[in-house]
Amino acid sequence: MWGLLPRSTQVLVVAGLGIIIAWALEGVSALITGAPKSPLHFVSLAATVITAGVAPLANRYWRLLWRRLPALGTWIFPDLNGNWEGTLVSTWIDPATGQKKPPIATTITVRQGLFSTSVRLQTGESTSYSTRCLLEADREHGRFRLWYSYDNKPKAEFRRRSASSEGVAWLEAEADPHRLVGYYYTERKTSGDIDVRRAI
Repeated sequence: MWGLLPRSTQVLVVAGLGIIIAWALEGVSALITGAPKSPLHFVSLAATVITAGVAPLANRYWRLLWRRLPALGTWIFPDLNGNWEGTLVSTWIDPATGQKKPPIATTITVRQGLFSTSVRLQTGESTSYSTRCLLEADREHGRFRLWYSYDNKPKAEFRRRSASSEGVAWLEAEADPHRLVGYYYTERKTSGDIDVRRAI
């Protein structure tokens, strides 16, 4: 969710927190040395202590707030946490037969927090793990997209014909909160469509 803030806002928040922490450290120093104390130092110290305690709790329990206020899913970003099951349809054509592969059953697991997001995609032949994730919100059109780069590791028995690879994918949530559709690209110049639904 942090990534949804504009870069300028992120810089302002980090700079503001840096100033508050610096004042708090001066306040601690004044308490230890007996130097004159400013009320601003105590306010900064209290703000630092509260922030240090609240941030981990907010990251852990933000989903409770999303459940109680479903509108946050359209104002900020939907809660995509959990397992999603469906199919992956590759554009790859088998050179031996000239045919496309049939749809591949797939399970996607999304772990989404306030400060980080990860994606794992698993098929019968391989597992992909995200290396970087980016959330993109188009609130005007009610479209929310999760972009991620990934490393794909085939199972040992399939590595003879399917080597490890890297790629980029996106998953998009629109009107149906229980469905994600997307697309993926690989360094092997293959691509495909993703269509999954939230597992119950």
